[in-house]
Amino acid sequence: MPSSSTTRKPRPVNAFAAGALRNRGDAGRSGEQGASSRHYRRAQRDRGADTRARLIDAALDVFGRLGFEGASTREIAKEADANLAAIVYHFGSKEALHVAVAEHIVARVRERIGRGIAAAALPEATATPEGARAALANLVLLGDADAERWARFIIREQMQPTAAFDVIFGFMGPAHGIATRLVAVALGREEDEEARIRCFTILGQVMVFRVAQTLVLRRMNWHSIGEPEREKIKRIVIAQAMTILDAEGTA
Repeated sequence: MPSSSTTRKPRPVNAFAAGALRNRGDAGRSGEQGASSRHYRRAQRDRGADTRARLIDAALDVFGRLGFEGASTREIAKEADANLAAIVYHFGSKEALHVAVAEHIVARVRERIGRGIAAAALPEATATPEGARAALANLVLLGDADAERWARFIIREQMQPTAAFDVIFGFMGPAHGIATRLVAVALGREEDEEARIRCFTILGQVMVFRVAQTLVLRRMNWHSIGEPEREKIKRIVIAQAMTILDAEGTA
């Protein structure tokens, strides 16, 4: 009877099976390394300026459609084709991203109308009522598709202001002050409450084409507000603005 202490010999391993095990192990390690490499490349890419710009562009759209509370960082990251962690890396928080979007809008608006506002602030623009009227007419602008996205964000901030509104007001407040000055000079009066209200009334004629754009398009049978439509609107708004200024004596 064989002794219980007898050591059993190991069963021979099929060479093919052994190779398969080695290959499977190598493939597993290779797959892990590949995934790790892709993750590393993605993380490096998400740290770049291009990703930051995509996040702002995506956030502008999502915040504009859903508002600050309704928007999720996950949806913003998905729309920007970036990792969720990229928002924290570039901005620190959802709130900071929201403010960054407002700063982006202000920067772009400055690019579009900064020169016009600067020209309206020059002494010669307010030297005479006629000069003030001409400068005011030059400020009547109705932007393109980019401006429509900015308007959605700004309108939401008007209804439910956050820290982002302070950024927007930092530009809009002084700009309205310059426009009010033109209105006052055109009316031959001080920059009082009456001048500010008239200025808001003039600006409101432009804003309705943003706030109520769906109604405008349906009633006008327009597919969109393109350059021909903007020119028609601008012509009538300027004419109405001059009427508002001419109505000083009858108010």
